[in-house]
Amino acid sequence: MSTEKTQEIVARTLASFLAELDDVIGTSVDDQGQLEARAAAVENLQKVVGRQLSEYSVKLNRRRNSLLPIYRLPVELLIDIFLRVIDLIDWDMEQNRNIASVCKAWYDIIIQSPQFWHRINVSHDIETIKRIMRRNADGPFSIQFDKDSIGESKHEEVLTLLAPQSHRWQSIMFQGRLTDTIFKLISSPAPELTELFVYQWSGESQRKFELPEGKLIRRMDVGLVSLPWSSPRLSTLRSIQIRNLNKDLPTLSELSTILSSSPELTWLRLSEWTETTPLQDDTPPKYLIRLPKLETLVLQSIQPRYVNHLLSHVHSTSCTCLQIDDVPSKHLQTFDAPLVHLMASSISSANSLHLDLDEAKLKLAISSTPEAHVLDKWIYWANRKPGIEVTIQLKNLTEMRVLAEAIAGMDLAKGKGEDAERSISLTIAGRGSDPPPETTGETPADPEAQTPFPCEALGYLPLIKEIRCSNHFNATPLLRYLGRPQTNFDDTVKWPCPKLSKLEVNPWESSADTMFEELKAFGEARVGASRAGDPPPAEEVNAVEPGQSSESGTIGDGGPSTGSPAGADATVASTDSSSGSGSSSTGPTSSEPAPAAVASALPGPTETTASTGHSDDTPSPDDALSKVPAVSPSETVIDEVQQLEDAIKKAREEEERRNRPAKMERLGVPSEVVERLKEVDLLKDIVSEL
Repeated sequence: MSTEKTQEIVARTLASFLAELDDVIGTSVDDQGQLEARAAAVENLQKVVGRQLSEYSVKLNRRRNSLLPIYRLPVELLIDIFLRVIDLIDWDMEQNRNIASVCKAWYDIIIQSPQFWHRINVSHDIETIKRIMRRNADGPFSIQFDKDSIGESKHEEVLTLLAPQSHRWQSIMFQGRLTDTIFKLISSPAPELTELFVYQWSGESQRKFELPEGKLIRRMDVGLVSLPWSSPRLSTLRSIQIRNLNKDLPTLSELSTILSSSPELTWLRLSEWTETTPLQDDTPPKYLIRLPKLETLVLQSIQPRYVNHLLSHVHSTSCTCLQIDDVPSKHLQTFDAPLVHLMASSISSANSLHLDLDEAKLKLAISSTPEAHVLDKWIYWANRKPGIEVTIQLKNLTEMRVLAEAIAGMDLAKGKGEDAERSISLTIAGRGSDPPPETTGETPADPEAQTPFPCEALGYLPLIKEIRCSNHFNATPLLRYLGRPQTNFDDTVKWPCPKLSKLEVNPWESSADTMFEELKAFGEARVGASRAGDPPPAEEVNAVEPGQSSESGTIGDGGPSTGSPAGADATVASTDSSSGSGSSSTGPTSSEPAPAAVASALPGPTETTASTGHSDDTPSPDDALSKVPAVSPSETVIDEVQQLEDAIKKAREEEERRNRPAKMERLGVPSEVVERLKEVDLLKDIVSEL
């Protein structure tokens, strides 16, 4: 029917209706009572007509909506769509209300479908809980306990109401104190249970849950709670968190069975296991455990037998978040070791890698930026950040060479993104100023533990850009190694660490002259090789004009900066000799001077065939100058401006240096510290002359 025809029918009907209404009202009636009666009748007629028109409008709208594509979908499909819109983990009735308020059809679907009334939060009042159970009379539902919302009496009241329906429990999420009554109620047989999250507060006695026959558990997160680890329900798991156990730990065989039967596992976290007595029959299985979808692996503060077994048998190339404490170095002795694959995949998401070696503790910490981080929460809310955080326990420093070789076998060249180059830094904490065991009459448990840092390990890490040495680390062998080309494992002769842009050392000798000579030889060797016309390939050079800042170079107290990936800015940080802390300083304070730059080396070449460490191979000044390209007028102007700025800066530093002793005396600084500062200033003058 056309719009014109519809309007014609409405106009004709309305005209007839109004004419009859005029006859009913009449114009000759003057009685007050009759007029009021007829007015009331008209008002009542208006309500009736309005209600009927509204009903007709609703019918027309429903008829029109029924022709829309979404209303042609089956109810089952609409339910599936709504379930994807609703947050099933953090569900509340407000989400149902938002969908049900759209139209009557959607309202009926929400009210009549038990899938939308699946979660009972114990913080709800009893009437709300009963309403949810009425609308979900036969389907499965989940129980969630909010630890901060109510007390133990409310827990017991709600569980008493829900225990008779334990055959419908699908998920339990409990965090709090497990009293005898609560534990008895929450341990009711639940054959439909597929998610078990139970975490007791610290200080409580550990409990053990029983798992009668039923569906397979998909997600398990327990703390201070043990399970029958050999239960057939603990298979095909997708996430596992077991924390804070002090007894009833799974055997290696039971743990291996759980993991090997869960190929869909994406999350594995074991932490804070304190039982010290191993089981007599704890014989580890020999087979490899392949977990192709494992993305998160956290092993913290658990017994070494579990760490050794898992790192020897768990194989995954999908792990992007790795956190492990105290890894024995034997797990990185071969290129195909399972730990190598775990580390390689977790490093792939990092933009930079940090190696921290502690000589005293014989520990190598490998971390990334961004940092690997996993929140200590239930799996659903334990957000994680991809990366690596692994601590390796060495037997002696000689193993550092083997570990460096294993690390070099990983894909370290590229960071996150196709064109991003990963930055690698190395920090070495020396043994400090304590005398070695042979001077104190003590016999070290492992004589090899006193071996010096194997500098040849750096030959396997050519991508290192920064090296920091602290706590009185003996830098002499390191400077000599970096100051000349070395023969690599492939029999090629190359400069070590060609991308090195910063080298930071702390005072390691009692004689400032000895330290200066070593730094001088290091700088002259690399500068001489660069001027001799043996720079790194052009595609690896990032030249920076004078005065321009660069991420790969720094300017320290008047020392020049290099922007080349192969440059090395070596600094010596002054320290208070009486403290013996060996910590480096990055800025002036009232009681400790700023670090002083004593050597700055220009870019070293990436490959050469002769060592520049010998005087016979050192080029003469004429040879070096003959290979320096001619400078343009613009470069000359830039050089002159830079020289003027350096002169002004040097004059200011000289004035500050002259006033420093008097200032130190006013501040009450010990005289030996003032003398130490004078030695550092002298070193700066010598370096400036160079």
